[in-house]
Amino acid sequence: MTFPNSAIKRNIAILGECMIELSGAPFATQNQNFGGDTLNTAIYLSRLLPKISPSYVTALGVDNYSNAMIDAWQHEGIDCRFVMRENTKLPGMYAIEIDSQGERSFHYWRNDSAARYMCEHAQFSQIMAQLKAYDLIYLSGISLAILPEHGKIKLIEALANLKTAGCKIAVDSNYRPRLWNGVTHAKTWLSELYRLADIALVTADDEDLLRDEVNTPAPMIAERLHRLGVEQVVVKLGSKGAMWSQAGQQGFIDGNKIKHVVDTTAAGDSFNAAYLAAWAKDLPMAACCQWGNNLAAQVIQHRGAVIPEQCTQYLTDLMSSNYDDK
Repeated sequence: MTFPNSAIKRNIAILGECMIELSGAPFATQNQNFGGDTLNTAIYLSRLLPKISPSYVTALGVDNYSNAMIDAWQHEGIDCRFVMRENTKLPGMYAIEIDSQGERSFHYWRNDSAARYMCEHAQFSQIMAQLKAYDLIYLSGISLAILPEHGKIKLIEALANLKTAGCKIAVDSNYRPRLWNGVTHAKTWLSELYRLADIALVTADDEDLLRDEVNTPAPMIAERLHRLGVEQVVVKLGSKGAMWSQAGQQGFIDGNKIKHVVDTTAAGDSFNAAYLAAWAKDLPMAACCQWGNNLAAQVIQHRGAVIPEQCTQYLTDLMSSNYDDK
């Protein structure tokens, strides 16, 4: 696969929440980690294009858990200068339980997390102003959903200012009903987000759930988002691949054939990372989707959201071997 000779888009910021993750049986030995949809995307994007060093925008506390998160993110090559610290707040937390049939259940403690109040932080406006120099801002519906109503308003206003300044906005709805006060509430705010988006990387199942529909054809989903003003629309179709749509042109990219799927956690997040990495190199949408499929196919063959770095190294090498750093 060859890459265009045009300069890579270097400045990408990702906005969202990362939480402490506990896994294992309650009142027994539990593994501690961290997780979050946008953080997953930031890590995989950093791995694919290490010279970009994507910026992560969030809020954490000043506790040891927050410090450990930042250390781990910096080890992954993520720029943490826009991580706001809050003396009176802590990171959110969630626990994963797995029953005897292998089914997972999640429990969340995030209602008073530092990230929930990031838009109220004294540094928020200053950080948003600095992001005007960026090529792309990426966030998900979860990034918006966790905020109180006044926080949602501030974030939408900040994104509108960034768009006016020339930043591209990329969005994944990542619709999670429990984070919204009903479906009408979610539709209203996600529509506001889509109206600002230049790129929408949505999952067909999420869009159906949001609209209480079943098996809506991907072209119909794309057309609905185009009517809201989105230029590039990608509809992720799971094992079937993805559909892309732009400027009256559409196409389907078949999913990679995987014999043994271990864990689908972060399949969509990793797809988004690889899509944006390819987008940053000015590849056409079809090729961006193929990169998304390739990384997601690798991720779902391992357990956990963030798989060992050596498992994605060959994709990093492939991108790096075509990298024009001049």
